[in-house]
Amino acid sequence: MADLLLAVLLLLGLSAPLHAFASAIARMSCDCPRGTGSSFRANVTLPAVSMGARNRTADELYVGFLAGYVHSKVVLGALLLAIETINNDSTLLPGKKLRFQAIDIGAQKSLKAFPIQKMTEMRDSGIVVFIGPDETCTSEALVASAWNLPMISYKCADIAVSDKTVYSSFARTLPPATKVSKSVAALLLANNWHCFSIVASKHPAWSMEIAHAIELQAEWNNLTVNHFRIYSDYIPSKIYKLQEIVDETYRSTRVYVFVGDHIEMVDFVRCLQNRKLLSTGDYIVISIDDEIYDPNMKRNIYQEYSDFYQKYFGSSMDKHQNRKRYNYKDQERLQEAFQSVLRISPLFPMNPRYRKLCHNFKLYSRMEPFRVPLPSNQNIFDQIQVPIYGAYLYDALIIYARAATEVLRDGGDVSDGRLIMRHIFNRSYHSIQGFDVYIDANGDAEGNFSVIALQKDDKVNNSLQMSMQPVALFAYGARNATTATALPEFRYLNPNRPIMWLKGRPPLAEPVCGFYNEKCRPKAKDWRYITGALVVILFMAIFTIILFKHYRYEQTLACLLWKVDMKDVILITSPDALYNHELRKNFVSLYRSNIVAIKCLHKRSVDVTRNIRKELKQMREIRHENLITFVGASVDPGTVSILTSYCARGSLVDVLSNEDLKLDHMFVSSLVSDIVKGLIYLHDSDVGSHGNLRSSKILIDSRWVAQIADFGLHEFKSCQEEPSKFEKELRRSLWKAPEILRDPNSPPRGTQKADVYSFGIILYEIVGRKGPWGDINMSWQDIVARVMSPEEYGIFRPSLRGIDAPEYVIQLLHSCWAEDPEDRPDIRLVRVKLKPMQAGLKPNIFDNMLAIMEKYAYNLEGIVQERTNQLSEEKKKTESLLLRMLPKSVAESLKRGERVEAECFDCVTIFFSDLVGFTELCAQSTPFEVVEMLNDLYTCCDFIISSYDVYKVETIGDAYMVVSGLPLRNGDRHAGEIASLALHLLNSISHLEIRHRPGEFIQMRIGIHSGQCVAGVVGLKMPRYCLFGDTVNTASRMESNGEALKIHISSVTYGLLKKLGGYKCEERGIIKVKGKGEMRTYWLLGEDDQKRMDRFGSNDAITNLSKYDRFCKVVYH
Repeated sequence: MADLLLAVLLLLGLSAPLHAFASAIARMSCDCPRGTGSSFRANVTLPAVSMGARNRTADELYVGFLAGYVHSKVVLGALLLAIETINNDSTLLPGKKLRFQAIDIGAQKSLKAFPIQKMTEMRDSGIVVFIGPDETCTSEALVASAWNLPMISYKCADIAVSDKTVYSSFARTLPPATKVSKSVAALLLANNWHCFSIVASKHPAWSMEIAHAIELQAEWNNLTVNHFRIYSDYIPSKIYKLQEIVDETYRSTRVYVFVGDHIEMVDFVRCLQNRKLLSTGDYIVISIDDEIYDPNMKRNIYQEYSDFYQKYFGSSMDKHQNRKRYNYKDQERLQEAFQSVLRISPLFPMNPRYRKLCHNFKLYSRMEPFRVPLPSNQNIFDQIQVPIYGAYLYDALIIYARAATEVLRDGGDVSDGRLIMRHIFNRSYHSIQGFDVYIDANGDAEGNFSVIALQKDDKVNNSLQMSMQPVALFAYGARNATTATALPEFRYLNPNRPIMWLKGRPPLAEPVCGFYNEKCRPKAKDWRYITGALVVILFMAIFTIILFKHYRYEQTLACLLWKVDMKDVILITSPDALYNHELRKNFVSLYRSNIVAIKCLHKRSVDVTRNIRKELKQMREIRHENLITFVGASVDPGTVSILTSYCARGSLVDVLSNEDLKLDHMFVSSLVSDIVKGLIYLHDSDVGSHGNLRSSKILIDSRWVAQIADFGLHEFKSCQEEPSKFEKELRRSLWKAPEILRDPNSPPRGTQKADVYSFGIILYEIVGRKGPWGDINMSWQDIVARVMSPEEYGIFRPSLRGIDAPEYVIQLLHSCWAEDPEDRPDIRLVRVKLKPMQAGLKPNIFDNMLAIMEKYAYNLEGIVQERTNQLSEEKKKTESLLLRMLPKSVAESLKRGERVEAECFDCVTIFFSDLVGFTELCAQSTPFEVVEMLNDLYTCCDFIISSYDVYKVETIGDAYMVVSGLPLRNGDRHAGEIASLALHLLNSISHLEIRHRPGEFIQMRIGIHSGQCVAGVVGLKMPRYCLFGDTVNTASRMESNGEALKIHISSVTYGLLKKLGGYKCEERGIIKVKGKGEMRTYWLLGEDDQKRMDRFGSNDAITNLSKYDRFCKVVYH
């Protein structure tokens, strides 16, 4: 809250309030517990010296040093060394001496206002510049800019402070993380990598900032980002996340820019190497490293690889474990992969005196006032590393001194932050690190970066002879230090030692012919060769397919899936127990848990030839609802037989001869349709035709579906030794076509036209139910003779006299019985002519029967639904009455038989209203008039509250009690709901005239209070939902201490309404309340119309409220 108020004061530009606020913060900070002081207490002790104005001279300039270190305190000496260097240089700040005041702001991290307090004290003591702070600095930079005091940070990496419209007096020597994006773009352009892919980790946050900065640089420099992939929550066991990214992108990219941690980068390289991409030299990985790589670090034979693998291959093992884990082959494989990896890291200091300077930093850190307790042992002291921030701190003081010198030369004020920054921005300075650093227009150091690559190293004592070394750097020259989008120049450190590319040259960003060979089109003269090759390939493919199909066909023929072992067959019935007529020689048996019918052939054995195998294959492939299913065949000597599916209702002959079975139109239509559909499928199959179709070959299954049987397998069934029975043969001939009867050498399979003739005889049987030739008084022999000899007897067919059938059926029978086979319709035309028979029916008998049953069931369901609706209406009435007595949630619990426990609500708002002068009015009115007035009043009130999130608790006489916030909690909205309701009620009722007392108007007094209460159901006979608690009493006191036509609210309710906004209130003052003492209360006057519309969400809601007002007028008038 302190930071927020401070920022508001800064933005308003109020220096006097700011000074007062900072002083208040100082007083607050002095009350902090012991052990949380502001000096370097435990490890670093600052002297308790006041740098007040009375101790200072005119030639002294004081620097305010804001430090926050916990670990790297050795950089503190850079401050002393830099000040000493400046004071000893006559060209810097002539006639002036630089002094400093240091504060450890890191010791008070829990007090966010602590740095601002100390900055205020420093400003009052006369400091001219702030150095620091580290880590986050947005609040401190904002304060310094408001005071127009310069601030130069050496460790703050916040992105926001680059905005000079807000942080106008801030600069920093630490390059922001996003500055590396320019070096990445420069490296891509230097190697002509015009397209690339970005792979970035979502955490830490700096990786996403760098990735988006690289994407922006690509847009500015006409580079194409092929893919932008982000991964998160990475651990080594989830390497599949990186592998998925590689698999998705590697086909359409060659250059990867990876932004993430070391271990994640190594795993990404391994994923690429899993697909053997990096070993080809066609791919490259550019990785961002935020640590400085020291090429001068001494390594022995094992330390070289231990450090190499630990940093760049993510190993956390010790040296011995590394040697054990990474054998020679592993090292060689990873080394080969890393030849295609480039690391961009901050440039290592090039100043030959830099190590000596770091040594001095540590020595000066021991001095007053810091007194950092560094070890006295020289070996240990030398091994302590000084972070790069020491150089940044040193540079920060030097660039201020140079800028202040120029300002003094021009007669300016060295504490003028914006003036100082004009002498720092857009300029280069020579860093203590040994190279020039450019500070851009945003006050950010551009940073200098180097390229680390795997290079030959003769000094390494191992068989691989390679190590990671800097090979190039990025330098800013005078030409590109003037614009924000200017890129540094890519330079090799040694032109004679460039990057060792696997192919001797950089990989291509895109293959010559494109990623998918789309850029290489064949020449016109090559089309002839291509066409010829395609033709040859096409013929070879066709030939191969034909050979393959032939092979598969022969394999299928050789397969014995159709063969049945009679040992697996269990006989169920005897021959006489099955079908009538010609099917009595069939057996019903059990085969592999399925009931089957077995037809025994009068053959001792069967020679399974190729043709018979084809027939058996055809039968196994035929599957249709209206054709009998072929199960298999037995070819064992003495048991030659055919197994088919079993039809429980016998043949069509059995059905037609059963006089007890009534065949209605639905039954006949379904049977005829089934036979036609079966014949259509049979004629379209390889079998071609039936050849022996008659009513005994039409079987009926348990679902009353007709299935055609005994088709196909003509060669398998030939040459049977069945004894000749003349009568049986004559009967079979009754269904045969004339051309088949006249030709003794007709094929067993018959013809399709002959099948149509036989179907006509079967249709005649079904329609007439008098056999295949009706009531004709002739022998079978005479019938067959007359059919065979139309020249002698004329065309002879069954008589159609007395047949009760539609005309289209009669015409179809004549067509099917035509003497010339070509005049007969095919079976598909037969189905078309019989289409009227199927009008309004299901496909088969069983479905039609189900339809009748469903129709009856639907009728019953309608009656049940009607009774259910009546019951539901009565139930709704009961529930509606219950909901008028109790809240919905409570009523639902009671309906479920649950006990409603009392519940405590942290904060609700309660509304009490009363009619002013009600007692006198009752005395002057009849009871009926009072009841009528109250009924009209509360009917209007009830109508209005239905549009608000409130619950009406009760009405007692003229008292009206409403609550919001229970039983359903609604956050802080309960205060607004009650306030808006009170305003609405007051506006709607106050101008209404009393019906039986013309000229007098109802005057309502309203009180509102918010607070805690307990709610529960009381009683069993007439349960009531009651509220208990001090909040109820206080709300009642607000009403009783109010005034007519006014809304009296407590200070608690006022605070909630102020938080919600949009309500107009007026302070009443402090009043005495019975049982409460003195209370500060308010009048609620109104609410903002726009807020009212926003709260209700639409104009429709406002319109509804207006309708409620008109309703109240109708009730009263």
